Amino acid sequence: MTYFKAIKPPNFKEVQQLASEIWNDNYTGIISQEQIDYMLDLMYNTKRLQQDLNEGYQWELIINNGETIGYLAYVIKKDNRVFLSKIYLKTSVQGIGLGKLALNRVKEYAKNKDCKSVYLTVNKRNIKGVRAYKKTGFTIITEEITDIGNGYVMDDYVFELGIQS
Repeated sequence: MTYFKAIKPPNFKEVQQLASEIWNDNYTGIISQEQIDYMLDLMYNTKRLQQDLNEGYQWELIINNGETIGYLAYVIKKDNRVFLSKIYLKTSVQGIGLGKLALNRVKEYAKNKDCKSVYLTVNKRNIKGVRAYKKTGFTIITEEITDIGNGYVMDDYVFELGIQS
C-alpha cells in the first residue's frame, strides 16, 4: 500500500536524509558533487523547508509498504498553475509506477483546486526524468537557465501538463 504523509518540522531531518540519498544516487554524473552538495544545502536546509510550508507548499513523504521511498513538494502559483517543485523517489523503486502515482496525486490536487495546469522543471541532462515526464503526457514549453549562486546554474526544461476540469 502506498500513501502520502504531510511533512511537518519534526520530519525535516528525514526529508534531508532522503534528499541526500536520492540526489547522490541520481545526479552523480549529471552535475558535479560540489553542486549536489551546494543544492542540497540550499534547498533542504531547515529554514528553507519551513519557509516553503509558510508559503503554502504541500510537502509530503511517499510511503510504500511501510517504507519512506520519496517525497513531493508542490504549490499553487498566482497564475493558477500548480508548480511541482519536487518529486523524488529512491532509485530502488523507480520504474514500477510509484512516480506516476505521485504525479496523479498532484494532478488531482490541481483539478480539485480548479488549476489550469501542472508545471515543473527538469535538468536537461536528466534523461530518465525527461523520458518519464514525456511518457506521462507533459510537454516541454520552454528552457531556462537559473543562476543559483556560488557559480552554479540550473539548466532546465520546463514541462507542463494541462488539467481537464
